[in-house]
Amino acid sequence: MPSREFVLEILRKSVHLVSILIVLIYEFYGKEAILWVLMLFLVTVLVLDYFRIEHGIRIPFFHIMYRKSESDRFGGHIFFALGAISVISLCSREIAYSAILMATFGDLTAALIGKFYGKRRVFQKIFKNDKSIEGSASEFLIDFFIGLLILGNPIVSLVMAFLATLTETAVNKIDDNLIVPVFAGFFGQITLNLLSYL
Repeated sequence: MPSREFVLEILRKSVHLVSILIVLIYEFYGKEAILWVLMLFLVTVLVLDYFRIEHGIRIPFFHIMYRKSESDRFGGHIFFALGAISVISLCSREIAYSAILMATFGDLTAALIGKFYGKRRVFQKIFKNDKSIEGSASEFLIDFFIGLLILGNPIVSLVMAFLATLTETAVNKIDDNLIVPVFAGFFGQITLNLLSYL
């Protein structure tokens, strides 16, 4: 990967570190406040993307954040906001925190480890992509650690980490910024609910 492209990729990934801010706002100001913040963000970026996609206007600074494949479609930040809104609306606070942070740090870890240390591209036949076992394994470990740290429940953490890693590894065309938090959060919440009845 060219150095400029690598720097841009790191910059794109670092934008997702705003997930820490989402967690902090939720923690200190509550669910309604963070949902309003996320909706305001979503409306703003949808308006910007209207001018970018429909009229071809290059928004200063923001245009460098898009990949070539996103030149005529929504960027990952819109899907990330939708994923965060979904899990915050449906799930418990701790499940939402875990799902959002898994989508950020799991993805970041998989991308960096996969690019630098990924040797075994074992998913080509199954998922038709060149993601590596090293990247996926590191994502799983980070996701499991996040779940354990926030939830303190190894079973729910295991389910969430597995679903987050599986969806991240399996999808090629669906945006992982949406599918990872939604699947991890949804199945994490179901698992937590089932365990509460045992």
